[in-house]
Amino acid sequence: MTSIFVRERVPVEAAPRFRRRSILRRMPLRSRVALSVVVLLAALAVAAPLLPIADPLTGDLSTRLSPFFTDGHLLGTDTQGRDMLSRLLYGTRTSLIAGVVPIVIATLLGLAIGTIAGLANKTVNTILMRGVDLLFAFPGVLLALLLAISLGVGLGTLILALTLVWIAPVARIAETEVARIRDLDFVTAARSSGATDVDILVRQIIPVALPAVLAYSTSLVGANVAIAGGLGFIGLGVPSPQPELGSILFEMQAAIYTDVSLALAPVVVILMLSMLFPLVGDGLRDAIAGKGAQS
Repeated sequence: MTSIFVRERVPVEAAPRFRRRSILRRMPLRSRVALSVVVLLAALAVAAPLLPIADPLTGDLSTRLSPFFTDGHLLGTDTQGRDMLSRLLYGTRTSLIAGVVPIVIATLLGLAIGTIAGLANKTVNTILMRGVDLLFAFPGVLLALLLAISLGVGLGTLILALTLVWIAPVARIAETEVARIRDLDFVTAARSSGATDVDILVRQIIPVALPAVLAYSTSLVGANVAIAGGLGFIGLGVPSPQPELGSILFEMQAAIYTDVSLALAPVVVILMLSMLFPLVGDGLRDAIAGKGAQS
């Protein structure tokens, strides 16, 4: 029986395998700085319950909308008198979960779909990639919005909606990478030496394709945080009073007329996360491409 992984050989020039020297050392300086800031923010968000900060759900209306550097409230308070620093740290944790978890799931599913499509014969490839194209037919934000409206608000719904948004792009990148790699000389040599399809896939193809897919997926986390923040701002993210950056921004609209800096605090965090992850992703891509740390 003919295997679905049998395809017509296409001559391709040999390309060097991914060099396993430290990726971090070969990332541009700006990307290493961005990664350091991301790690710091993530560490603070994860450690929030251990830090000496106020309860993010407990407020005092007598201190509502207190400005920055108020005694006991470094970043002031929100419209309910809750500590803004605490709200932002816990909100960052929620936004990072909503940003990272869907990308991890979408990467695993997209990598599986793209790998099978990249190795399979033309018929199977066409079937799988036309299915991917169907997902591309729906704008990502619109798809997330429709799912959030249909399934109701909550972190689980948010993760599901954002996962479905990114499966197709990741699958397309994975299929392109696997199709490029499958006929390179080191894969041909492994096949000629009697290696099985599974061995070639696990030991030769995936280790070379995975770094590019991970670099692309990392850059998507920032977009995910922004989309999650947008859904939270219109009330389709994590329900109040649980802190999430988008919902915090919505609650702080009243501060625009009293102290605009309070309203801008969640905006700054969202923008930071949205810009830092693409910088890290670009750095990973440059490191994989063999560019030195020039900037």
